[in-house]
Amino acid sequence: MSKESYLDLVMEDGKVVIRTCNNKDFCDQLEKNGLIINNRLNILESLYLIAIERANINGKTGWENALEIIKYYKIPLNLFLVYFDLRKRGRRVWEGSRDNTLISETPNLKKFEVLVLGEGDLITTFQITEWSELAVADSHIPVIAIVDKNGEITYYESRLFYFDSIS
Repeated sequence: MSKESYLDLVMEDGKVVIRTCNNKDFCDQLEKNGLIINNRLNILESLYLIAIERANINGKTGWENALEIIKYYKIPLNLFLVYFDLRKRGRRVWEGSRDNTLISETPNLKKFEVLVLGEGDLITTFQITEWSELAVADSHIPVIAIVDKNGEITYYESRLFYFDSIS
């Protein structure tokens, strides 16, 4: 049994455009959360809604269709998997200002900057430290999400420690 599709979507010039909104309250909430701007829906949110069958694109819905769009538009799969996981946990999520990052907000308004890495991605401790410092400077809690080869996600909080010189 499929769920009611709240949004009928189309792709125009690589952007997701809302053709029809079938649930005004749902669309108002998306707009309030900044996910709909000028009748366009954030791409990661549209993929999430297609995957959970709350939206359709050209009449198609479900995981397989979301994955086809991800492949066609070369959207990093790991980024979408983490976005999907955070949304399923009830978080507000949007793309971060740095590469491979998402911003996640909990219901109590804590903001996390999530660096998305795949199993085997090469990154130095210096790069992690630099990213963590930037996240903290933006008042975000730095978290690293590692997606393994099976799509399982593990989250690690990145903490900065400063030591005075030891005498």
